Amino acid sequence: MFDCEHDVSKCPIFRVMNDHERNAVLDLSETLTFEAGEAVIAEGRSTPQGVWLIRSGHVEVVHSSVNGERQVNYLGSGAIFGEVSFFDPQDHSATIRVVESANMFFFPAENFQVLMEQCPSAAHQLLLNLGRLLAQKLRKIDKRLINELLVTSETVSATPPGR
Repeated sequence: MFDCEHDVSKCPIFRVMNDHERNAVLDLSETLTFEAGEAVIAEGRSTPQGVWLIRSGHVEVVHSSVNGERQVNYLGSGAIFGEVSFFDPQDHSATIRVVESANMFFFPAENFQVLMEQCPSAAHQLLLNLGRLLAQKLRKIDKRLINELLVTSETVSATPPGR
């Protein structure tokens, strides 16, 4: 985890941004505090759309199914979420629920055009950083999926034919 509570420049989303670029993003962001148990975004809802940065506290990522809710991730300081809806404005694929009181920055998707006009270098760097963070998440998911497939395939191949 990262110490974003005391120094936001250490947050991965602000990687290699200078003070001017980082402040341009923060000036177009909202600072919000949530208490334990509150849902920040809800699966199946389309709003709010934008990128969230956890400055302090912890949240859980949960998916609903016919069997109930399942926690699929646990995020803390420096983590982002909502980036998929930032790029693809559809319903959220998960609920983000606060586990420990959390302070967050929210950069609404509709503010990106303003950022491009006011500080193109910040907009450019924000997109690069979001792309990098999405790629890291995708690699992690790919690795997890491959490991699950390998375990399933080993189980299947260990079963004698005809059973």
